[in-house]
Amino acid sequence: MNKLSKIYTFDDFQFDTDRLALYHRTNLVKNSDKKTMQVLAVLLLNPNRLTTHEEIIEKVWQDNPLGVTSGHIGQYISRLRKIFAELAPEKQFIETVKGRGYSFKGNIFLDDAQIEESVETALPTDAANIPESVQISGEKSALRFNLRQATIAFSLLILALLTIFAAWTRFAKNDEEEIRRVVKESQLYESLVLYKNPAMFDETQLDKYWMAELDHTLNADRRRIREAVKKLDNEGRRYGDETRCEQFEFQSVEINQNRDFAVVKTLEKWFIAVYFNDGTLQRNKYVGPYFVSYLVRKSNGRWLIEKSNTARVNRPIPRLSGIETLSEIKPEQQFFVKLNGQDFEAETVHIEIFGEGCPESNPCRISNITLRENSKISETFLENVPLTLSSGIFRITVRNGDSRGSNSVDLEVP
Repeated sequence: MNKLSKIYTFDDFQFDTDRLALYHRTNLVKNSDKKTMQVLAVLLLNPNRLTTHEEIIEKVWQDNPLGVTSGHIGQYISRLRKIFAELAPEKQFIETVKGRGYSFKGNIFLDDAQIEESVETALPTDAANIPESVQISGEKSALRFNLRQATIAFSLLILALLTIFAAWTRFAKNDEEEIRRVVKESQLYESLVLYKNPAMFDETQLDKYWMAELDHTLNADRRRIREAVKKLDNEGRRYGDETRCEQFEFQSVEINQNRDFAVVKTLEKWFIAVYFNDGTLQRNKYVGPYFVSYLVRKSNGRWLIEKSNTARVNRPIPRLSGIETLSEIKPEQQFFVKLNGQDFEAETVHIEIFGEGCPESNPCRISNITLRENSKISETFLENVPLTLSSGIFRITVRNGDSRGSNSVDLEVP
């Protein structure tokens, strides 16, 4: 069996990806677990280059990624560093790229012993009947051939992985850029173009930014715009040229795993000048700053706004009254809980977790978009919240957007 692509050697270590086994000077390293070795395998696929949190989650937790965060990955990175520190304290194999992922540093190559084993298994079964000089020549040729094959195959594998990662990064970046463009241009069109000349309103222009109005009760944006334009026109009013966007800051853009739905949060402030059609100024006013949450969907390859929600800057601080487990809690495996409390805002609520692998400076986080896709949200409970945690006691808090954190509840993972 050809094992050339499955054994990695670096310094005094060998790693067998088939067995998920790490060896130090031919001795098996026993103080390791399967998930830790799977994380190491992903890092070794891309040596001396950035391996992102998303790549690790996709490959190690591919069957169950929900609720897995960079904090969870950090737990396994810490275990790897502890192993290497005990066996090779002078080496620093794993480098942290803050906020993005990790890079495995070192010279990594295929083990010669494995190459020889592959050569032997490739020889004919009656090799003993071949003259010795021919056998030696054949072994050398086979060795060179297999080594060349392995080098080419390994290079092609790395090239393919880099190509896939580059494409994924480009598409992800393009998605976020397009979402930001649609959201901002929609608001500029509404206030700085449409409301300045409401008599020229063309409904089809809204198709550039908003979802089709299949149900008037769901798509409040188009109805709100239509009614505002009609009111301005009926009352003989319009926005003046002084109307401007004073502030438009993106707080966050969260895109789901299928990359067809996003939650966008902005902080906006506008100066509005309203005139009568005869040129008389009715009033000037500042609106905001205020937070706006946009739900954006991809439809036929285009990102369009489904609906939005405006909220005051000072969001209510949620309160927690308790936690219930909805499935059996096992370390390193996904389970579900229900959080009870008050003042949970469906548009902005998210969860922060503190404990092993989830430090105070960078807590593990269950985002609003994850809750929307997997949980039931109301003002008084968050039900079916997915968690994946190691053993230990964890402190859980809830926030509404940028609000202060709630009081905490503790959860013990055996």
